[in-house]
Amino acid sequence: MYPRFLDRNYPLEKHLFFVPRYSFGLLGLRFDGAKSQSWLSLAWLVFNFVNLAHCCQAEFVFGWRHLSISPVDAMDAFCPLACSSTTLFKLGWMWWRRQEVFELMEHIRRLTEQQVGRRDPRRDGAQRSYYLLATRFGMLVFTLGSITTCAFVLRSMWEMWSHGLADFKFDMPFRMLFPDFAHRMPWFPLFYLYSTWSGQVTVYAFAGTDGFFFGFTLYVAFLLQALRLDLQDSLKSVDTREISDARPRDCELCCQRLANIVDRHNEIALIVRRFSGIMAAPTFVHFVSASLVIATSVIDILMVSGYNIIRYVVYTFTVSSAIFLYCYGGTEMSTESLAMGEAAYSSDWHGWDRETRRRVYLIILRAQRPITVEVPFFAPSLPVFTAVIKFTGSIVALANTIM
Repeated sequence: MYPRFLDRNYPLEKHLFFVPRYSFGLLGLRFDGAKSQSWLSLAWLVFNFVNLAHCCQAEFVFGWRHLSISPVDAMDAFCPLACSSTTLFKLGWMWWRRQEVFELMEHIRRLTEQQVGRRDPRRDGAQRSYYLLATRFGMLVFTLGSITTCAFVLRSMWEMWSHGLADFKFDMPFRMLFPDFAHRMPWFPLFYLYSTWSGQVTVYAFAGTDGFFFGFTLYVAFLLQALRLDLQDSLKSVDTREISDARPRDCELCCQRLANIVDRHNEIALIVRRFSGIMAAPTFVHFVSASLVIATSVIDILMVSGYNIIRYVVYTFTVSSAIFLYCYGGTEMSTESLAMGEAAYSSDWHGWDRETRRRVYLIILRAQRPITVEVPFFAPSLPVFTAVIKFTGSIVALANTIM
C-alpha cells in the first residue's frame, strides 16, 4: 500500500499545494488567511524555529572549534549548517509572508477551478498530469530529506556502538556542540532527540518552500497551456475552407475571445510577478547555499571513507534534486509561455479580418517575452541548473588541488 495522494484518482482539489500545506502543517505553520492561528500551533511553530536556530548555533560552534584541529569534522558540521541556516531563513520568511502566500494559493485555486467542467480531454489530462507531478516530486524531496536525517542518525549510532564501552562517546546525530551536561547521562537521550528533530524541521521547511515554488510554476504552466488551447480553438471556430469568408458575427465573437485570452494572460503575468516578489529572496539564497552544500558534500566524499560516503551521496542527491525542481518548474512555465506565440502563429490567423489579425499580432509579440520568476541575477531554468553543477565542480576541483 502507498499513500493515497500518490494515486491518479486522488481528488485534484486536494492535490493543489499539497506538499507545502502538509510540510508546513507539521511545523505548525498554516496558510488559512484571516483565520487566527491557535495558541497551540503557534507555540509549536515557535519551538521548531527556536530548535532549528539553536542547533544551527551548536553546529557553527562545533565547526569553528574543530577547524584547526580536524578539518574533516569541521566540514562535517559546516555542510549541514549551510542547509539548516538557509532553511531557518526560509521558515521565517514564509511565516512573515504567510498572508500573501495564502492569497496566491487562493488566486491559483480560482483560476484552475475556472478550467474545470469544460469537458475537454486535453485540458483534463494536462491538469491531472501537472498536479500529480507537483505532488509526487515535491514529496520525493520530502522523502529524500527524511532519509538523509536517518542516515545521520544511523551514522552516530554506528560510531557510538563501534567505540565500545571502553571508549564510549556520546555523539549527536549531527556535529553539534552543546553544554557538557548534554553529552552525559541522563540528559543525553533528551538532547539526542532534540538534535534529531532539528534535522526533521529542516526537512519539513525545506520541502515546504521548495514544494510551494515547484507547485506554483507547474500550476501556472497548466494555466498557460489551457490558455493556448483556448487560443487554438478560438482561431479554428470557423471551418478552414470557409475562413476567408468569415461572417462579421464570427469575427466579432473571435475578437471577444481573444480579448478574454489577453486579459487572462495579463492576470497570469501579474500573479507571477507577485510570486516573484515573495520568492525572489529565498530562491536566491537557496541557490547560493545549495551550490556550496553540493560542493562541500562532494569534498567530504573525497575526504572520508567507508559508510560515511553513502550518507553524503544521499545528501548531495537530495540537495541537487531540490535545485532541479526549481529549474524544471521555471523551464516548464517559460516554455508554455513561449508556446502561446507559436500556437498563434501556427493558426489560421491570416484568413480572419483585420481587427482579429491585429489582436493575434499583439499576442505573438507579447509571447516573445516569456513569463518567468524574477530572481536577482538569474531566472530558474535547466541551463541555470547546468551552470550550478559546473560551478560546484569548479569548487571541488580547486579544493582537490589544494588538498
